[in-house]
Amino acid sequence: MALPASVCGIYDCETCEHLAAGLCEGCREGNQRLRETSLTTCAVYDCAQTRGIGSCLECVETACSLRRNVEGICPLRSRFEKQRWWAGRMSRALESRKRRAETADQAGRMPDRVVNRLRWYLTALDTFAADGCESVSSWQLAERVGVSAALIRKDLSRFGGFGTPSYGYKIELLRERIEGILCLDTPRNVAWVGSCAFRHGITAIQRLAEHNCRIVALFDTADDEIGSRVGDLTVLSVESIRETLAGSGICAAVLAVGGPWAHEIAQTLVDLGARAILNLSGELLVLPEHVRVTSVDLAGELLELCYYCQG
Repeated sequence: MALPASVCGIYDCETCEHLAAGLCEGCREGNQRLRETSLTTCAVYDCAQTRGIGSCLECVETACSLRRNVEGICPLRSRFEKQRWWAGRMSRALESRKRRAETADQAGRMPDRVVNRLRWYLTALDTFAADGCESVSSWQLAERVGVSAALIRKDLSRFGGFGTPSYGYKIELLRERIEGILCLDTPRNVAWVGSCAFRHGITAIQRLAEHNCRIVALFDTADDEIGSRVGDLTVLSVESIRETLAGSGICAAVLAVGGPWAHEIAQTLVDLGARAILNLSGELLVLPEHVRVTSVDLAGELLELCYYCQG
């Protein structure tokens, strides 16, 4: 997609009479000159620079906070337009962009942050159900998850009304609805590579079956692991991945073995239908864009946490 002449996309500098007359240097050149002379630059230009994008068309935010303070936008163009008219135009343009983004968001996928929170809501609901609870309030759920009750109500209101005032949410109903939102109402087949990680996490992994996720096969690279039993599964050699998983309909996989095998195994899993991979290998995976990869680097996470250990 070609970049607009102006970063905000509101003005077409190519047809601007002020640019043609030499009164304005244009969006990027003009703002760069303002920056070099320590003058105030356009807030939209600065925002795009901070985000590392070329224009507002590349922005993923659905709401533009700059609309609330349009006086700080486009010092280049504001010199040639009546302040009130110009501010109104900027405000309307940014608002329409917000609405277009929200419409696109509703028609497409949910924001990643919402998907992540829904997953934690489901985990908390599983805990409440295991404790024998039949209903839960937004503040009880918020206390368990660690977010505000208002955010929970906002997230759930995206998908319709679930709760009842003074009663809260019926746990089983809310679990079913969140499962549907996360597409867990359809059975999902998952392949797992790395029997040690599977063995250590088997208690938590058993939750997957409650939400239509089934581990269909378990593989490993270590000779002393192959042939052993972990739960209901027999550990198979990674060399049999293609043969074992052909026609199994896997949609996701867990990769928990590192070394030179990792990337080759990951690509094989993708070839067999995996569109999402939980990467526990510690290796950097470079896979096709349509494959979602979530990497968990235990050593890296601990190194990061050490920063917060300062006295």
